[in-house]
Amino acid sequence: MAKSLDLDLGKPAQKSQTAGRSSLNTRKREAGSLVDLNFKVTPEFKREFKLWAASHDLKQKEVLEEAFRALKRSSL
Repeated sequence: MAKSLDLDLGKPAQKSQTAGRSSLNTRKREAGSLVDLNFKVTPEFKREFKLWAASHDLKQKEVLEEAFRALKRSSL
Protein backbone atom coordinates (compact mmCIF):
# COMPACT_ATOMS: atom_id res chain seq x y z
CA MET A 1 0.00 0.00 0.00
CA ALA A 2 1.37 3.42 -0.98
CA LYS A 3 2.04 5.96 1.73
CA SER A 4 0.11 9.18 1.43
CA LEU A 5 2.16 12.34 1.20
CA ASP A 6 1.24 15.15 3.56
CA LEU A 7 1.97 18.27 1.54
CA ASP A 8 1.53 21.71 3.05
CA LEU A 9 0.86 23.95 0.08
CA GLY A 10 -0.08 26.94 2.19
CA LYS A 11 -3.33 28.78 2.42
CA PRO A 12 -5.10 29.96 -0.73
CA ALA A 13 -4.80 33.66 -1.46
CA GLN A 14 -7.45 35.85 0.10
CA LYS A 15 -9.64 37.86 -2.23
CA SER A 16 -8.37 41.09 -0.70
CA GLN A 17 -4.80 40.14 -1.68
CA THR A 18 -5.69 39.58 -5.32
CA ALA A 19 -8.27 42.36 -5.74
CA GLY A 20 -7.27 44.85 -8.41
CA ARG A 21 -4.60 42.63 -9.96
CA SER A 22 -5.16 41.28 -13.44
CA SER A 23 -4.25 37.76 -14.43
CA LEU A 24 -0.98 37.38 -16.35
CA ASN A 25 -2.78 36.10 -19.45
CA THR A 26 -5.25 38.98 -19.66
CA ARG A 27 -2.90 41.95 -19.45
CA LYS A 28 -2.27 43.90 -22.63
CA ARG A 29 1.30 43.45 -23.83
CA GLU A 30 3.63 46.36 -24.42
CA ALA A 31 3.72 47.43 -28.07
CA GLY A 32 6.66 45.86 -29.85
CA SER A 33 7.14 43.10 -27.29
CA LEU A 34 7.29 39.52 -28.51
CA VAL A 35 5.05 36.64 -27.42
CA ASP A 36 5.14 32.95 -28.26
CA LEU A 37 3.11 31.51 -31.12
CA ASN A 38 3.02 27.73 -30.91
CA PHE A 39 1.54 25.17 -33.25
CA LYS A 40 2.46 21.75 -34.63
CA VAL A 41 3.61 21.04 -38.19
CA THR A 42 4.93 17.92 -39.87
CA PRO A 43 8.67 17.28 -39.72
CA GLU A 44 8.82 17.58 -43.52
CA PHE A 45 7.19 21.02 -43.48
CA LYS A 46 9.46 22.20 -40.67
CA ARG A 47 12.58 21.12 -42.57
CA GLU A 48 11.41 22.70 -45.83
CA PHE A 49 10.44 25.94 -44.06
CA LYS A 50 13.77 26.21 -42.24
CA LEU A 51 15.78 25.42 -45.38
CA TRP A 52 13.85 27.95 -47.47
CA ALA A 53 14.36 30.67 -44.87
CA ALA A 54 18.07 29.90 -44.52
CA SER A 55 18.63 29.72 -48.26
CA HIS A 56 17.08 33.20 -48.62
CA ASP A 57 19.06 34.57 -45.66
CA LEU A 58 15.88 35.24 -43.68
CA LYS A 59 14.75 34.39 -40.18
CA GLN A 60 11.82 32.00 -39.93
CA LYS A 61 9.85 34.73 -38.13
CA GLU A 62 10.39 37.06 -41.10
CA VAL A 63 9.18 34.40 -43.55
CA LEU A 64 6.05 33.72 -41.49
CA GLU A 65 5.23 37.43 -41.12
CA GLU A 66 5.71 38.14 -44.84
CA ALA A 67 3.69 35.06 -45.82
CA PHE A 68 0.84 36.22 -43.58
CA ARG A 69 0.95 39.74 -45.06
CA ALA A 70 0.80 38.23 -48.57
CA LEU A 71 -2.12 36.02 -47.56
CA LYS A 72 -4.04 39.01 -46.21
CA ARG A 73 -3.34 40.98 -49.41
CA SER A 74 -4.72 38.12 -51.52
CA SER A 75 -8.07 38.42 -49.65
CA LEU A 76 -8.79 34.70 -49.47
